[in-house]
Amino acid sequence: PGRQRPRAHTHTHTHSSTRYITVPSSTMKHLRVGRLAHCPRERGARWEVLKDVVVSVDRATGIIKALTSAEAFTAHKEGDELVDLDSVQPPSSSSSRFLIPGFVDTHIHAPQYSYVGTGLDKPLLKWLDHYTFPAEERFRDAEVARRNYNAVVSRSLREGTTTAMYFATIHSEASHVLADTMRELGQRGFVGPVSMDINPGVPEYGQRTDAALEDAERFVEATLKADDDLVLPVLTPRYLPTCSIELLNGLGDIAKRYAVHIQSHIAESLDVMEHVEATYPGRRDLEIFKEAGLLTPKTMLAHGVHLNDEELDTMQAQGSGIAHCPLSNFYFANGNLDVRKVLRSGVGVGLGSDVAGGYSISMLSAMRAAIVASRAVLNAKGVQPDIKENVPVSAETAFWMATQGAAEALQLGDEIGSLEVGKKFDALLIELEGAGNIDRFSDVGREATDEENLERLVNLGDGRNILQVWVGGVCRKQNEAITTTEMHRYEVL
Repeated sequence: PGRQRPRAHTHTHTHSSTRYITVPSSTMKHLRVGRLAHCPRERGARWEVLKDVVVSVDRATGIIKALTSAEAFTAHKEGDELVDLDSVQPPSSSSSRFLIPGFVDTHIHAPQYSYVGTGLDKPLLKWLDHYTFPAEERFRDAEVARRNYNAVVSRSLREGTTTAMYFATIHSEASHVLADTMRELGQRGFVGPVSMDINPGVPEYGQRTDAALEDAERFVEATLKADDDLVLPVLTPRYLPTCSIELLNGLGDIAKRYAVHIQSHIAESLDVMEHVEATYPGRRDLEIFKEAGLLTPKTMLAHGVHLNDEELDTMQAQGSGIAHCPLSNFYFANGNLDVRKVLRSGVGVGLGSDVAGGYSISMLSAMRAAIVASRAVLNAKGVQPDIKENVPVSAETAFWMATQGAAEALQLGDEIGSLEVGKKFDALLIELEGAGNIDRFSDVGREATDEENLERLVNLGDGRNILQVWVGGVCRKQNEAITTTEMHRYEVL
């Protein structure tokens, strides 16, 4: 991720009004599925459904090399593998099974998974002092980190998150444990030690400025040197005012020298905004981040609920994105992000679970929260939804913000986020029937449309509907009902 590839020479052919593209390739895995659904880059937040399609994935690189109609599919050779995803257990009708892009979580606190689902009873700053910092301090012990990080990465993969931007803790060793866990379990994403040199509420959980900068740079260097296909480093100033100006300036210098990603929180809650004003009278956190060189196209800032119009314009000009965390915003932000306004401003937006401020690690849950939050924004304005100015977030838009929209906000739109030729095969095999909360009816006069079934997935789906999770062309999760740990080979060509 994040590395530019030369564009391959392509050939196109058309079948049943759908345009398919083929890129020259080597040994392949060909995956046939009745329905492939995604939001291709050129369509924006709009679903495209391809029916009876074969996805050809390069075994060595995990890159999608071709999308071909099953009727026209003949491009295989000895050693290639053909897999019928509609035959994966449990049995299914093709109309209830979809191949979709893996979910992208743009904001999640990995150590906070240790108390997820509890402790949502205090305002943000008191919550941090009472629950978060004491919990994160325990990650000084690498064994504690190993157990907890294995749990959070495993669970998020099972729930369909193929790419995650993780906050770790201030501990370098534990941050390396998280990166190694992602590599071992096969999840794509970003990791970096948290940088913070001011923490009067819990002074034992903090760093010297020079030590924080040294830890951050060493982690960046080590992760870039590893040069693997899954984990990238991210600079992580926690938020103002837990970071001194000296620390922010130093991190800005590191970001410039190494051209790496940056993550933090911005304009999150009223108590934080008041704290910033008391510490830096007449100034706001976004302005200070910009002066430190921390607003770049690779910057992802969580929340942004209290950003004003001028600040949105600044973010758009700098190319920085917002991690929209609707569930935790209900608990801590004293407001809801007006996503439609942010998108109209040209600022990129991706969804975040924000564990543990958000009580669910599921991106399907984050999608539902985004839909509800958009209705709350309209209710607060006292207006009715319409199709022009007051447009609520739809299931389609929420899905886009967890896939292609999130990838674009992370500057990975050419790499992941949809199932297009030239991208990594990060995908989920979805089954709507059987286990889970979704019932489908065929005796009500007509079959549900593909769009209605996708809407049901967003509104009612959970991890039980995810049969398989693929990252980089490797199957990382099989439905628990399947005994083999490898992809069942139906036919070797």
